[in-house]
This record gives sequence, structure tokens and C-alpha cells, in this order.
Amino acid sequence: MASEQHPGTQSALNVARTRVTVLVLNLTIIALMRSITAARNTSADHDAIAHLTSSAALFVGFCLTILGVFWLLSSQTWDAQGLSRPWPFTLRAVTTHLALSRTVTAFMHEYLLGVETAVQASRPVAAEASQSLAGPDVLGDTALLILFLMGSAIWTLATYGAPLIAGLKSPVRGSRKWFLVGYYFALQVPIYWVYARVWHLQYVAGDQPTNMLSLFALQFVRPLLWLR
Repeated sequence: MASEQHPGTQSALNVARTRVTVLVLNLTIIALMRSITAARNTSADHDAIAHLTSSAALFVGFCLTILGVFWLLSSQTWDAQGLSRPWPFTLRAVTTHLALSRTVTAFMHEYLLGVETAVQASRPVAAEASQSLAGPDVLGDTALLILFLMGSAIWTLATYGAPLIAGLKSPVRGSRKWFLVGYYFALQVPIYWVYARVWHLQYVAGDQPTNMLSLFALQFVRPLLWLR
């Protein structure tokens, strides 16, 4: 049976196929990073809690990707045109970008953690080879700052820029777009609360007082936590 909606308000089939590619790519990255983490777990010197934040981000990213697949399948019309209905397709777009954001969070955390560990390990060696510590420290801090700025830009684009563009470009019109804002925060708030608890467990000592509300708020500007 033909769709009751006007074709002009729906998304073309080739657009849907592109979104499928993005979802599959994100699942592939998550699976790859999870396999790397699992391989590290076999090492005797591996500290599992050091990767707790990235593991939580990968789990959430996987769940959001599956949710994006659900919205994508729900958006398809059962007709010869194979177009996508605007509402579920737009919800899929927002969900997919948030899933990518979680993958970026996990990747940046793992990568910056590795770089930071390597720089800290190399500083005693550099100190022995040089009378002054200024040279090695400045060089190391500058490199870390560049990596931090690059990671922060990608994280901000995936977390805020891409969902905003998806909402503005969606065929959903008028005040109904506020529902997309509500949907965005309905996903982000519980996820960031979990992130706050995980971050507290990984980086805050048990006897150290912590304002969980402040730690939760910092999740919305997560790159600042990378400067710990």
C-alpha cells in the first residue's frame, strides 16, 4: 500500500543507505576497540579500572547504535519507493550522532591515556639526559595540548554540532522540533549520570568528598575532564 505521506516530506533511499553505512562503521569501531581492551585484559600488568570510562562509553555507544538501527528500520515505508518517514528518520539521525560521540569519547580517552602514560614515563629519562627540565616538559605539554584541542573539537562536533545540524535539516517543521531537543536530553541526562558515577569510581579516591552534581555537569563539557 502506498504511503499516505507526501514523498517530498520523506528521505530518499540513497540517504538511508548512507546512514546504514555510518551505523555499520560505528559498530565496527566499537567491536575493534572492545577486542583490543579484551586483549589487554590478558596482560598481568593490566589495570582494568584504568579503562572503565572507555568501556562504559563503548557499551553506551553500542546501545545507541542499535537504537539508531531500530529507528532506521521503523522509518522505512512498505512501498515501491522505499522512502523514509521524517520523524523516525530524524530520531535515528540524532541517535546515530550521539552513538558516534560515545565512540569518540572512548577512543579519545584510551588514546590520550596512552599518550599521557608514555610522556610521563619518558620524562625521567629526558631529565637524566638534560640539565634543564624545561625543554622536555614544554615539548611534551605542547604535544598533549595539540592532541587535546583536536580531540575536543571532534568531540564537540559529534556531540553538539552534528545533532544540531540533523535537527535543522530534518523535514520536521515548526514547534515540533522542540521534541527533538527533549529526545536529545532524554538520552544524554541518564548517560551522563552513569558517566559521572564511573568517573568518580575511576579517578576519585573513596575517602575524598566529591560533588556529584558538579561532576555530572562536567560531562556536558567532557574535554575539560581530560585535563585532570
